[in-house]
Amino acid sequence: MTHLRYDELPGGVGKTAAVEARLAASVIVVRPGRVDEGGRRPDEGVSQARFEVLMIRRHERASFAPNAWVFPGGAVDDLDHEIAREHGSDTLLGARRVAAVRELFEEAGLWLGAPLYHAEQKRRRLLAGEMSFRDLLAAAPVDFYQLVWTSHWITPVGMPKRFDTYFFLARASEDAVATPENSEAVEVAWISPADALARHAAWEFEIVFPTFKNLEALLGFASITELLAPREAAQIPAMQPVIVVEKGRRKIVLP
Repeated sequence: MTHLRYDELPGGVGKTAAVEARLAASVIVVRPGRVDEGGRRPDEGVSQARFEVLMIRRHERASFAPNAWVFPGGAVDDLDHEIAREHGSDTLLGARRVAAVRELFEEAGLWLGAPLYHAEQKRRRLLAGEMSFRDLLAAAPVDFYQLVWTSHWITPVGMPKRFDTYFFLARASEDAVATPENSEAVEVAWISPADALARHAAWEFEIVFPTFKNLEALLGFASITELLAPREAAQIPAMQPVIVVEKGRRKIVLP
């Protein structure tokens, strides 16, 4: 089944020549669910989630998934490969971990390393090309292995823009703060996976197929520890949906 309406598909879907999928990375940041006004935790019988995930809304003019709520992420660049080698992980997995940390900071302002002083000022300088991501790592090191690889999605052939994306899970503190960079990411939200899916079903929260499936995979876990533990040694298969035509309309489905 599909979770994309026909009018949500990008223009040219199924009609464009095959394009190569760019290497990319995305990070699903999870933090403990908030307490209610009475100070109770979610495991004390209140309805709030045991954990929340960070999501960003893409700009309505974005070339990929415009106006959709997604996890922070983007394409892997040459510097990501260089930094991965410098940190002893000269692999595609290593480069994608670096890209995930960088994109998270660029798009949502959340740093996963040691305390980064004047973080917002440095974020703006990074976005403006006035400083390097390598400089930030020198000032506030990051343990890239904290990112747990959780899924692998490849954009269907026939889409005008394609990505070969690793999704990672990363833990954040309860008081973690995120802010949009206001170009690619125009809004941020901490939301439980169940609430995100419910709002999508109510046509209030637009998400794309891989995002839907990743949210779905987060349901049913009692804690962040329970969520992360089985994934640390898991085998991750590549998932590549396909575009099919049904009653004259194109849609995206899993084979």
